[in-house]
Amino acid sequence: MGKDERVIGIKDVAKAANVALATVDRVIHNRAGVSKKTKEKVLKVIDKMGYQPNILASNLSKSKKIVLGVLLPEISEESGYWEFPMKGIIKAQKELAQYRIKIKIYNFKQNNNEEIRKRILELINSDIQGLILTSKFADEIEILLADCKQKNRPYVFIDSNIRKIDSLCSIQQPLFESGELAAQLFNYCFTKGEILILHLKKTMDTEDIIGLKEKGMNAYLSDNNQAIVTKSLIIPDFNENGFENVLTKTLGDNPQIKGIFIPNSKVAYIAKYFKKREGKKIYLIGYDFFYDDIEFLENNIIDFLICQRPEEQGYLAVVKLFEHLILKKEVEKEIIMPLDIITKKNYKYY
Repeated sequence: MGKDERVIGIKDVAKAANVALATVDRVIHNRAGVSKKTKEKVLKVIDKMGYQPNILASNLSKSKKIVLGVLLPEISEESGYWEFPMKGIIKAQKELAQYRIKIKIYNFKQNNNEEIRKRILELINSDIQGLILTSKFADEIEILLADCKQKNRPYVFIDSNIRKIDSLCSIQQPLFESGELAAQLFNYCFTKGEILILHLKKTMDTEDIIGLKEKGMNAYLSDNNQAIVTKSLIIPDFNENGFENVLTKTLGDNPQIKGIFIPNSKVAYIAKYFKKREGKKIYLIGYDFFYDDIEFLENNIIDFLICQRPEEQGYLAVVKLFEHLILKKEVEKEIIMPLDIITKKNYKYY
């Protein structure tokens, strides 16, 4: 912004008129306590400087309370990822407290469809005016979204919107490109061999989400290095200990595997296995950064983490609903988050 384009504020007017801020405020709002001569002087300065009082900002604080609902998995050892969007949501709420933004949180246990349906019913019967959620439960939330449309309640998706469900705004990572990025990182680590893609069941990520990441990885390798190929392994009953025998056999039968790609935030579970395992180095790439990952980054067991700024996603979701409901602004239909690469060298600053 150039010097001539600088926004003129009340402080500038007060300085130019050589009066107190309170005096300018009284003139702007036509309140008593200012002499006619001083009032005329202030009004002349306002006219000359082109000052525009921000009446909207003063009126916003007097507007009616806005209640936003949040439908996300509860924070647990299995779904620690959701702690970060919730931090962003709470941060935005605090920053917008003067505008009477209230957040109602509707958590549910991951993989508990009955509890999801219960929370959906509570939301339908609630007083919310806007909603933040993930589209990963597209089948379960269909009735909720229909109710939102009927009641003119805008909703914002965070994390993903793989089925392209209509919404006020979707805030997400580019899935295909993140798979390409993972392939590029593996290509820096080795020039020939196999990448094992682990499909861990009993997680929230759908086949559509994993599939797009896998397609991105294969597309990059096809275009840039066909000496590296991928192999998929499905672990249907995934838990911390249940995959070890399967993974040991797969690695033993396929010595050409040089990298493992975990296309979700469960990479620490696999890293624990490699901490105990002896043998050649196998490169690990996964998603999202948790405190549990630090040890494995430090010890070169996890090589790269691809992160999608979940805290910022939660923050932006509240801001976009605020802009739509209170500022009456047009909101972007889609916000694509940058893909951050976390390593041993930079995790301390993330």
